Amino acid sequence: MNGLDLNKIKTKAIEKFEKAVGEKLVAIILTGSMPQSAYKDGWSDIDLLIVIDSFDFDVKRRIAEVVTQLENNSGIHHGVNVISKNELLAPILPDILLDGKTLQALIDLRKYPDRLIYSCESIDFKNIYLPDNETLKKYSISNMGMFLRRNRRTLTTTPHEDKNIKELLKREIRASLIITKLAVQCFTATPQEDYRNVLNLAKSLFTDFDFGVVEDNFRIIDQWHELKDEDELLNMFRKVDDYIEKFTHYVFEKFQNQ
Repeated sequence: MNGLDLNKIKTKAIEKFEKAVGEKLVAIILTGSMPQSAYKDGWSDIDLLIVIDSFDFDVKRRIAEVVTQLENNSGIHHGVNVISKNELLAPILPDILLDGKTLQALIDLRKYPDRLIYSCESIDFKNIYLPDNETLKKYSISNMGMFLRRNRRTLTTTPHEDKNIKELLKREIRASLIITKLAVQCFTATPQEDYRNVLNLAKSLFTDFDFGVVEDNFRIIDQWHELKDEDELLNMFRKVDDYIEKFTHYVFEKFQNQ
């Protein structure tokens, strides 16, 4: 998919959300790989943070309908998070109310204002909520635990069949990249973005840990369309799962012993 196609998808998303939500739509923010020019066909999702003036049942239902329409039209999964305007500017208990993906989107937005692709009114970026260093560390380590629990739940409750093994592997590779980023954020108290840069920082921070699996992940992503052999996919799966288990516990011990 080229830049023109991606721009069409962004334009269509703006049109549909604006029409469906009307005056309650405050902003649409690009997140994930798309604004980083790291979008890969067959691998990446379209990730959006939708800001609503206030919530009610009908607004939630209409947002769900728009997401379904966008996915059916494009054939691409849309990862959509939704927050209120108050949560954008002054959230109550943000480390509880806002999930890690949303916090990351707000951090990135302060750094890259062009990720705001729609706004019904002028937003002062200085007023957008930005977690302090302590909150950034807490949410980063907490989200590592969430990804570890989700990994275990996925592998113990979902049948590993030919039809879904590749999709499950994709999910776990993403998790392994995210927990690596979260670990670096936790120990540097600095927001991170590019996963290859994150890998280099992780190697310098955690010198006694082997990041060979993460290096292999980038090769797997580049060859994603070519991967079809089930035994090869399962072998990759085992390695990624082992990395998630070992690295999270390695980081937890370091965090506890600070």
